Amino acid sequence: MPKRNETDAKVAISRSKIGGEVPIVVNKITEKCLYTGFFGILDSARMKAITDRILEMLSATGIEIIIVDLGNVDIIDSAVASHLVRLGETCALIGVETIFCGIMPPVAQIMVTAGIEVKGFRISRDLKSAIKLVYEIQGLKLVDVEKLK
Repeated sequence: MPKRNETDAKVAISRSKIGGEVPIVVNKITEKCLYTGFFGILDSARMKAITDRILEMLSATGIEIIIVDLGNVDIIDSAVASHLVRLGETCALIGVETIFCGIMPPVAQIMVTAGIEVKGFRISRDLKSAIKLVYEIQGLKLVDVEKLK
């Protein structure tokens, strides 16, 4: 089993670092792609801590794409929706493309009603579609190893 390097070990954000309910997981999908999934109810204080941590990780790595998965978010308010878009805009300014995925209908309604625009970002229906998109962007291909034998 390959050894995990220090950057990989820092990828998971723990309950003690964010406080309260664990609202996020972070994992590498490829060498150049980071996945982050939010959970439960997000508030502005948590979003600030989450954003700061994600930006720290992005600046310390060669990540080019980040998938932001909202599929397990119960509800957000317009301030949090705006914060998510600002996260994507900040990522763009440092050269990281953001793909939002898994936006549930109630969350989408809040974003539209609040006038939050996600133009300029790629949107995927679910994580599977987002991963396919990442592979396409990076010129990677999934192959069935059984067929290679």
